[in-house]
Amino acid sequence: MKGVILAAGDGTRLDPLTRHVPKPLVAVAGHPMMTYGLHALIEAGVTELIIVVGHLGDQIQRALGSTHYRGACLTYVESPDRHDGNGLSLYAAREVVGEEAFILTMADHLISPRLVKRLVAIQPTQDTLCVDRRPSPIIQLDEATQVWVDLTGWIRRIGKNLRRWNGVDTGVFWLTPAIFEAVEALRAVGVSAPTLTQACRWLIEHGRGLRACDVSGLFWVDVDTPADLRHAERVLRARSRPLLPLSLYREAQL
Repeated sequence: MKGVILAAGDGTRLDPLTRHVPKPLVAVAGHPMMTYGLHALIEAGVTELIIVVGHLGDQIQRALGSTHYRGACLTYVESPDRHDGNGLSLYAAREVVGEEAFILTMADHLISPRLVKRLVAIQPTQDTLCVDRRPSPIIQLDEATQVWVDLTGWIRRIGKNLRRWNGVDTGVFWLTPAIFEAVEALRAVGVSAPTLTQACRWLIEHGRGLRACDVSGLFWVDVDTPADLRHAERVLRARSRPLLPLSLYREAQL
């Protein structure tokens, strides 16, 4: 399987931590935050990792290595449009992804291996988003991307501040190359900096749709602000079971 990790953003909301260190390498509970997603993907069977870098991307490449990490092959892609929406950062990976489906995660989302394994276990055949139907009360719902999932498991609406919603976007996807077609279609109608959410909305309204994979109860945290960072630190240090396997903790320190 292929996996794509978006690690191109500036992380300005974590300033000054991100002035000289890329956000994906900011430590959470003693380990770079992108480490959690990396190991979740690898444990779920991903063998090819495509990392989209931007701000201080050379530091990420030096930290992880040029070609391999924990047995997975690494390919780095530079995002020339990292300031113009995460949809374009993902689009930068289209040639490396090719015609295969892939799992997408965000470098600033801490996720458990069980979450990715649940996505793989349902054996998706089309574009799918992992949805938390019972989000933690700590999550800032006014900033979260919300979804409305119908009774048959299709996502009908996605966005921020929806009037009616019954789940939250966790930032973990199973995607086909249709997502790149969605970005191209948005740019063709004048959306110069399409976001991933806008591309998902295009799939819902004009493509083959977007399915939901229910990952309620499984660990994930989106780290955007100092408050998010403190919350993630507290949760991870309080967990009786480490999020990273003990055998990998030393290597996770990079």
